[in-house]
Amino acid sequence: MSHALDAPAPSVVTKLQMPALIVGGIGLVAGVIGAVLNFQAFLHAYLVAFSFWNGISLGMMLILMIQYLSGGGWGIILRRTLEAGTRNMWLMAVLFLPILAGTVMNKLYIWTDHAKVEADHHLHQKAPYLNIPFFSVRLVIYFIVWLTFAFLLNRWSLQQDQSADKKLARNLRNLSGPGLLIMAITLTFSNIDWLMSLQPHWFSSMYPLINIVGNLLAAMCFGVIFVALMSDHAPFKGLIQTRHFRDMGNLMLAFVMLWTYTSLSQLLITYSGNLPEETPWYMNRITGGWGYVAVLLLTCHFVLPFIVLLQRRVKDPGKPLIWIGTFIIAMRVVDLFWWIKPSFDAGQGLAAAYKLSTFNVHWLDIVLPLAMGGIWTWCFIWQLKKRPLVPQHDPNMKEAFAHGGH
Repeated sequence: MSHALDAPAPSVVTKLQMPALIVGGIGLVAGVIGAVLNFQAFLHAYLVAFSFWNGISLGMMLILMIQYLSGGGWGIILRRTLEAGTRNMWLMAVLFLPILAGTVMNKLYIWTDHAKVEADHHLHQKAPYLNIPFFSVRLVIYFIVWLTFAFLLNRWSLQQDQSADKKLARNLRNLSGPGLLIMAITLTFSNIDWLMSLQPHWFSSMYPLINIVGNLLAAMCFGVIFVALMSDHAPFKGLIQTRHFRDMGNLMLAFVMLWTYTSLSQLLITYSGNLPEETPWYMNRITGGWGYVAVLLLTCHFVLPFIVLLQRRVKDPGKPLIWIGTFIIAMRVVDLFWWIKPSFDAGQGLAAAYKLSTFNVHWLDIVLPLAMGGIWTWCFIWQLKKRPLVPQHDPNMKEAFAHGGH
């Protein structure tokens, strides 16, 4: 292996750090002004932004665990970007704290209103689970679990760089098996708590899975974008081969298809059941202006990426994946906006279930995801610069970078 393998992130990436901080800073100031002018709109946009960027960190952790179990050269190339993203979990824990404020929760979640809970039989039945103290306890558990996994995955990987101890590779693999199960459980319940409970009369067993797959897709795209940006610079120059980009492009395609499959499954189950407690969720998202957003998601979150990523000539050069990944990430933000925003205008309770939400886009819905993204990306690049881009002493290194596979 060349001595260049211990090179840090190249300037093409580090130059993005200051612009990201500027975007984050300007967006933060604009967000504060927006909160003063329209606190309700600020909270709605904040929840969308937090859900997206927290999902990127969690998706990267899931992909790391999958790679440790499955192997593959694509994962070794992506590993440092994935690890840097998981080390942003502390940032997301801090950014969730404002949502825990009593005034904020009362404006976001109907089940925090004691008068409405007592007057509504369904909410009253769910009160043992949907209450602020238990919600807060679960929140602490989620972040303790996620931060612990992030710490172990990064610590053992760093120790492997320093010592070449083969036992560490085994530790990472042994952690990833049960880790994926525990992550699936915590992600399922966190999706129920933070997003599905926005409309507590509605429920779906597919809802958390769809969001988990969306997180995986966005995280994969984000990681591939940065690898492609760095591919012409040390240490990746001459090391990344066509087959690596092809593998990463195929994984992006697989996650696009899985997102579509899970989303379509929920729609078909709801449509075939035609139950009054289930259909309002879709009625609020396929009528009026929201119907155009649904068509946009079908076209741009599935059809276009699916067609483009099928083309081998798009994946092999690597660079086109930057634009494809950016496009998919933008659609992921729209997807979460389509999930979350109508929940605040929809009728609560079965008697008001068919009160259709009004389509509206506030300027904060655009500014806050960019602001939080600027801060997240600044921290991500800061973390990325701390370690060599290519893992040292990984037992699969020779096989991953062997020439001849095209």
